Amino acid sequence: MDIRDYLSDDGQALLALCSNFALPENARSEGLEPFKLSEWNQLARQIHDSDLQTPAGLQGQTADQLTKSLAVTPDLAERIVKLLERSGRLALELESLFSRGLWALTRMDQAYPNRLKKTLKHHAPTVLFGAGDVTLLQKGGLAVVGSRNIDEAGTRFAQEVGRKAAASVPVISGGARGTDRIAMTAALEAGGKSVGALPDSLERTVRQPDLRQLLLEGQLVLLTPYSPTAGFSIGAAMGRNKVIYGLADFAVIVSSDYQTGGTWAGATEALKNRWCPVFVRGSEDTPKGNQGLIKLGGVLLTEKDLAKAEDLPAWFKENFKPKPVERDLFD
Repeated sequence: MDIRDYLSDDGQALLALCSNFALPENARSEGLEPFKLSEWNQLARQIHDSDLQTPAGLQGQTADQLTKSLAVTPDLAERIVKLLERSGRLALELESLFSRGLWALTRMDQAYPNRLKKTLKHHAPTVLFGAGDVTLLQKGGLAVVGSRNIDEAGTRFAQEVGRKAAASVPVISGGARGTDRIAMTAALEAGGKSVGALPDSLERTVRQPDLRQLLLEGQLVLLTPYSPTAGFSIGAAMGRNKVIYGLADFAVIVSSDYQTGGTWAGATEALKNRWCPVFVRGSEDTPKGNQGLIKLGGVLLTEKDLAKAEDLPAWFKENFKPKPVERDLFD
């Protein structure tokens, strides 16, 4: 794997500015605090409007020069300089990362999934780390999400969605226990492909022998908007939800709690922002959250619908009819 096939000069500068990757342990005490997404969006506009034009133009600039060129405070200019000064350490860590079959790319790079930028716009993650065939991220797919604790009916439904999707599109999910893994495994066992957007532990996950083989064979791609060694947090799990929906053509919610939990939060955000058409499993015994999501604009998907849909993407296109949303639940 060649780093230059993934990261441009602009991409490497953006990685240095916006990621915890390769930061030393004493980073915060040294003023090495990467830019948050909202901070970068503001700085990106200032760079674009300046003579520097692109992130790579920041390299080699002094704090005084940046203060004048970007019209930023001296403290912010010093922060930029310090983050970019670690380029040597960053290059060594990148070589190690790519030698292990992992990759990194940014919003500035050609390999970054266009669908993610088009759907999420300024909410698209600045940096992605991953493993597997990165071109699979350009193909869209079917997001399948749901609760970790899922009943027998939900398990059967997730398996059937995964199997049917395998014939034509990748299954995109979060790789978590329960619905995510059930749907992804069903797609892979049916000979299809899967994309897993992880909230943590990319490096540990790719070391699993069965997953490693699927990555090498091009059936599976794993990615994360966080550092490859990042630990789990609720915030990270919520944050990666938008990546799942942003990569997908359609989404199926198998099981959701009502007004609580990651599935509910991700689905309501997707519905509110119209990231993609959202279908929701519906029957007499589905959780209350499923019924709530249907009221918010999710399209009912029953077991009978699933059974008669030979081509899932075609069925979704034919049956997606946006309807009025009960806005009070968003307030």
